Amino acid sequence: MQYQDKYFDQDKNTILRAAQGFVEPQLLKRWVEVAYKTYMLLENPMGLEDAFIIKLKGIKEYDYSFLQELYAILSAVYRYERGNNQLEIIWDGRSHYEVYAEAWSDSFDEWVKYFCTKPEVYRSILKACILRQGMNNKFLYYAIRRVILDHFNLKITRNKMLKAA
Repeated sequence: MQYQDKYFDQDKNTILRAAQGFVEPQLLKRWVEVAYKTYMLLENPMGLEDAFIIKLKGIKEYDYSFLQELYAILSAVYRYERGNNQLEIIWDGRSHYEVYAEAWSDSFDEWVKYFCTKPEVYRSILKACILRQGMNNKFLYYAIRRVILDHFNLKITRNKMLKAA
């Protein structure tokens, strides 16, 4: 995904932005998998297989496009929270790109596990990405976006990220 305008004025870390863009496909896939597993754990803890669960298990291809804009927001939040744009010395031979991609992936996994404990998140992902229910995806998108922004106490106005008072 090509990242759009900057979400905040100091959003200048191009190496981190590139690393986030590179790992995006695998992280979006992981996000859907976490949502699916959380749904099964919380909504079907006994593992009963009714017609809906059988249908859900039968779907093998997911639509990740619903999550791309939400991923961009989480990526910007990460860059915002780690605003230090200085390159550090890495002693293990890896590049800054690799270190940033790994650190971002770890934070993303932690955040996604937390967000997927919220029914409005994992249910929305199931409806939009797995079941592709062609419903009002904007409503589902804004439900997840609200959870993310409330968690970090942020607001987005005209594609600018602001810390809420």
